Amino acid sequence: MKFTLIASLLSVTVFSQTFDANAILNGLKHGDILPSIIPSDFKPETNLGVTYVGREMNFGTEYFPFNNETDKLPEFAYNADPNTFYTLALVDPDAPSRADPFRAQVRHWLNVNIPGTQISAGNSTATPYLAPRPFVGCGRKRFVYVLAKQPSQLPNLTVPAARPGFNIADFAKNNSMTIVGANYFEVEAPPGDSCIVPGASSSGSPSPSSTAYGASPSSTKASSSSKYIPHGKCLNV
Repeated sequence: MKFTLIASLLSVTVFSQTFDANAILNGLKHGDILPSIIPSDFKPETNLGVTYVGREMNFGTEYFPFNNETDKLPEFAYNADPNTFYTLALVDPDAPSRADPFRAQVRHWLNVNIPGTQISAGNSTATPYLAPRPFVGCGRKRFVYVLAKQPSQLPNLTVPAARPGFNIADFAKNNSMTIVGANYFEVEAPPGDSCIVPGASSSGSPSPSSTAYGASPSSTKASSSSKYIPHGKCLNV
């Protein structure tokens, strides 16, 4: 399976934000992100600032995908060692709904081997940004951004071919990564009598196939149907 690098012109700017580990933990607990999605032993090392359409995310901020607010990759702000590699991910733990998350977690974006804050130099592992757009009748949903510190550049990462059935905590653990930052937002699905995913099986079983990815980015062309926008930015905090 081919993969697409999210290529963008990196913009690195100094951004001042107070770091408060307890506030981060409390924000994640309030949204039931910790410990259901982020492990209970999580120790924040940096803020993970995320900004869509000029509005900064603050642990449960609501965005409006049907007003195109989440169509593009947001701007990011986090502290990073320029000599260390990182992974950034966006997962949907409420797929298709919080009441019946049989497809969770859906991998909406996964960018690995990021040197410091140079997001455009990472590898998007065949997971270009898929804009959140919940199905009719699926209620209010959470989407979680996760930042993990890698032990080194990882040239032989293996990522499942299917987006559903992913687990970011397991992925980090299996690749000796340390989760160092997280944030989340919420969206509301259009109203409907029931939550139905077109063509989905109720088994929620992901495809058994997987693909290994090298350390070097690739410039293979994206399918015209891929929902990603090459505008990821990172700001130092």
